[in-house]
Amino acid sequence: MESLIQLLQPNRTITKTGIYVTNDIANTTVWDKLALENPTHAVISATDETAATEKSHVQIADIKRHLQPTDIVLDYGCGYGRVAQHLLPQRQLAGYIGLDSSYQMLQLFKLRYHKNDDEQTTPVLLLNADINSTPLQPASVDAVIVSAVFLHNHKSIVHQAMDQLTRVVKPGGTVLVYSSFPRIATLMGLQGQLYQMALNLLGRPFKNGPVRYYTAREIKRLFASFTDVQLVPVGFAVLPKTILILPWPLEVAWRKGIANPVNTLLERITPPVPQVSLCRPFRRYSKAIA
Repeated sequence: MESLIQLLQPNRTITKTGIYVTNDIANTTVWDKLALENPTHAVISATDETAATEKSHVQIADIKRHLQPTDIVLDYGCGYGRVAQHLLPQRQLAGYIGLDSSYQMLQLFKLRYHKNDDEQTTPVLLLNADINSTPLQPASVDAVIVSAVFLHNHKSIVHQAMDQLTRVVKPGGTVLVYSSFPRIATLMGLQGQLYQMALNLLGRPFKNGPVRYYTAREIKRLFASFTDVQLVPVGFAVLPKTILILPWPLEVAWRKGIANPVNTLLERITPPVPQVSLCRPFRRYSKAIA
């Protein structure tokens, strides 16, 4: 644990009930409220832990393939520790740093971690910080995990966050990004663009929460300083899963009765899209699973 604390930048944090809080963090976020209501739904759109476990097993298996026991891992936007609670009992690491802008999410992480002996074989440091203001020393972590975080932030914030990740990951290190870059060239992407335009007109362009959509070129630009960038398409959605103008009962009926069945059928009868790999003459590795 002491070795993890030494990775913090001097005079950037204070301790609060065992969580290291940056001096420039907001007092509360929308995620603090969601942490108290239903953290599993907020983090992974699952109704309970059983559903969250089912949705997590493929991702956890992929993460394990890229990590070594000597690695210090940064979980960027860790939430209540959904990745850690499945990963750490299976893979002991040199250290695990959970960073999140929600203090309430980190409280849930801490409470669960201290109740589970299997997780405690890996020392954990919890950081209450914004993703674009990481209080870690340069080249301090071996691997970074980003799961369903970037899509909820304005693209300018994501660019700043990637600058931070590039700074803190070691040369030769790994950045794994999951479910963070939904395709813009879809009906959902078009709806998302219209919603972002509305937020801009309302003077709330940086609202945290609404999904932002990406082109492949935008993703490549984010990872331009990495040696090997792999973009792995996952999922299929011709119809939008959510229509923003519908009231809640009709929105649920649309998603469950029309959008999900149609998208599932089309995914089964459509050939899978091949993986795209890109190389850059630098020293870091990144895998983005959109």
